[in-house]
This record gives sequence, C-alpha cells and structure tokens, in this order.
Amino acid sequence: MYMKQARIVFLRHGECEGGEIARGQIDVPLTALGREQMQRAFTCVPQPISQLFSSPLIRCHQFAQALSQQLSVPLQVLPTLQEVNFGVWDGQAFDEIYHASPSQFDAYWQDPWKVENTPEKGESVVDFAERVQQGLMTVVDSLQQVLNEADESIPQALVVTHGGVMRCIMGYVLNAGQCSGLFANLAIPYAAIMALDVYWPDGVDNIDSFQPEVVNNKAANVSFTLHWPKA
Repeated sequence: MYMKQARIVFLRHGECEGGEIARGQIDVPLTALGREQMQRAFTCVPQPISQLFSSPLIRCHQFAQALSQQLSVPLQVLPTLQEVNFGVWDGQAFDEIYHASPSQFDAYWQDPWKVENTPEKGESVVDFAERVQQGLMTVVDSLQQVLNEADESIPQALVVTHGGVMRCIMGYVLNAGQCSGLFANLAIPYAAIMALDVYWPDGVDNIDSFQPEVVNNKAANVSFTLHWPKA
C-alpha cells in the first residue's frame, strides 16, 4: 500500500529562569544553560526542515525566531501549542503551592484530568489536551499541503514547544486516554527531542485500528508512529 509520509520533530525548551516553579504560561526566558541545551539538541535534528512552528512563549519563541533566520524558513506561531495555564499557581514555587494548598496540590498531581482538581483560574487538563490536539492537526494539515505541492522527498516540520504539550501528544498518539502517569510519572528532560512519523494512506479504510480518534474530519485518514523522546 502506498502511503504519503512526513515527520514532525518536537523540541522542548531548555532550562528557564525562575527555578522550580509551576511554569505554565508565565513568560520567563531561558537561562544561558537553557540556550546551550537547545543549540546542542538542534544539532541532532535531521535536516532539512520544511516548516517551523513555535509556542508564543519566550522560552520557545526566541530560539525558534533565531532558527527561522538561520534556516530561512518562515516561523509560524501556534498559541494552541503553548503550555497549560496553571491559573493562580502559575509562576509560584512548588513548595509554596504545597504549603498553601497541600490537599489540592496532591489531588492535582494524582489525577490532573479531574476538572475539580484544576487550580483556580487555571486551564483544565481536558481542555489543554483538546487544544494541543488541535495544534497538532494544524501542523499535520500544513505538512499535507507541502506534500501535495512537493516532490518525492519527506517533508519535516520542527515544533519548539513544552513538556506538557509533548505529554499530551504522546497520550493522544498512543491512545492512552486520561492517563495521570503522563504528567506525574514521566520525565521529559529540558531540550528533549520527540518525533512523529505521519502517514496518509490511500484510503481511510486502511487505517490502523489502534489509531486514536481524531479531532476533525480533515485528519481522519492520518496515522502516526512515535519516536520516544531523547535528551
């Protein structure tokens, strides 16, 4: 069976200023070490890169913007692929959050999918995961357009994003459902790289039966292979 193919490489941001905090949508820059981590990681990304996407948060966007100039590839900023909003916890040290609200803190990390465990003014993980799926499909649709216009080569997109986003994408592609372990038990290092091979089969009837439910009809004939993150 003939299948069109593309690849999406996800690069997590490096170490950030602020220390051990709930770093959601608070906009903090990278440390010097964080910039070095990302530069070193980028040397492991296969070339060429056809498309470049980034979270709008500065810890991702600043590095992606420099890459855009270096590679002469336009940068597309996707708010759907920014980190979860921790609400009133955002930017606070984890120790401070725990001492102020120990029972809620424990409940959130034990089962972040429960909407009632969401921090005040925060984004529920259910909403976060749906938003991330929409962002993923935006990248997939953009790659499909390139495929339709290109030659036989396999186009590749680079997405500069966050650990929480990468966890949501893993859960979606692996059809893991609302698995709390993705957030509580899975470590994703700074500047980690994760890749997805994307396939468009000849017909929707040929899709692997394990393919997760998609978020729109346009992507209904897409399947994925996940390449585990590496530092």
